[in-house]
Amino acid sequence: MVINVSTMISGVGLVARERNGQSTGIGRRIGDLDRSLLLQCRTSQVTQLAEATGRAGGGLVITAERGNLRGCLDRARHLLEVDHHRAPLLLDAARYAGDGRSTAAAPFDQRWIQYQRELGLPVLTDSGYLAPDDMAGLVGILERAARLGDAIALLPMHPAWLADRYARQTLLRYVTALGVPIAIVLEEPVDPFEPVGAVRGLLQLLGCGVPVLLLRSDLPGLGALGSGAAAVAIGTEPGLRRLDPRRPTGYLPPSRAARPSALIRQCLSYQPLAVIEATMRRHPDSGMWHCGCPTCAGRDLNWLVSRPEAERDGVVLRHCVDVLLDLRTELTGPSVQLNQWSWRARCAAAASRRREVGWDRLPALDHWQEAITPPTSSRTAVPTSRRSGGGSRFSRTTPPRSAA
Repeated sequence: MVINVSTMISGVGLVARERNGQSTGIGRRIGDLDRSLLLQCRTSQVTQLAEATGRAGGGLVITAERGNLRGCLDRARHLLEVDHHRAPLLLDAARYAGDGRSTAAAPFDQRWIQYQRELGLPVLTDSGYLAPDDMAGLVGILERAARLGDAIALLPMHPAWLADRYARQTLLRYVTALGVPIAIVLEEPVDPFEPVGAVRGLLQLLGCGVPVLLLRSDLPGLGALGSGAAAVAIGTEPGLRRLDPRRPTGYLPPSRAARPSALIRQCLSYQPLAVIEATMRRHPDSGMWHCGCPTCAGRDLNWLVSRPEAERDGVVLRHCVDVLLDLRTELTGPSVQLNQWSWRARCAAAASRRREVGWDRLPALDHWQEAITPPTSSRTAVPTSRRSGGGSRFSRTTPPRSAA
């Protein structure tokens, strides 16, 4: 299909301005998200997470399980009305995930939209998967979100949208023309692509002047939080820290027994408790086993490993949440440039620590280091901070421009 790009962008710009004759994108309220660190969890995990995320700067993303939207909505209602949860909360329909995932062309479920409104939550669209080169799908999601007038456009996408120069420019033009807040989920690709380019593209997107959220992320997503993201959601389990690509028909994933894992602050990664225990025996003087988070209170990580099984999972979870929220506080200062330099230094230190104890290299740490301009360079390819914190509204003095 041949698409007239200029015509489509012009039409998108019109949609952004047509509601009451004004821009409806940047000025809309998107809840109390102010560079929040969200825990992305399944419906069945909400109870144990609700209290743990009560600290300032924390929140939840509840992910529907196997298409059970009603179960997700009911759990959110109970959390708000019975448990009186007051931290930021988003609901993810996850229609983009799994072998039967919806495509970007799939219409939004208006009941899903309305139920989020009734709960008083920011409206996150139930978008389908945005494949590479699906320009019509991109425009469709953004245009429909703009017409809703109060929505965050969910863009579950292949990373080529950020890594490929032409695709990235197209994405930036549409997002800027519409001014609709967006939440991106990046697929873990099976085909070769430029991962450093994807990080650089993400940094450009974060600097475009439109609120951007990053969902279903792993720990390296903290780099986006320090680079100006409105919020970042890190999954509570491996399956929620990535978006798996669609598998061939008949594909059966290898069975893996669930292994409880804890977050190692100095390594910026999760490690199974059994691996932590074995590595502590080999490297007792490493210096990275001490943890000062509120849960560990200065003890070494051996105390997590030695917890009775009945209480271990809850204690490990609280430790992980505490460390994430501590890192969030340290990476969200008023200067995006200083935040990025701090993150770059942390990635380098984490890579070094992993080498010291013989753990596998974590490529994402290298990608972030390469994508961020070091402080000794005269280049200034980092986005400017939109604000220094506070407030829960995102605004801009001028309306989104039409690229027509």
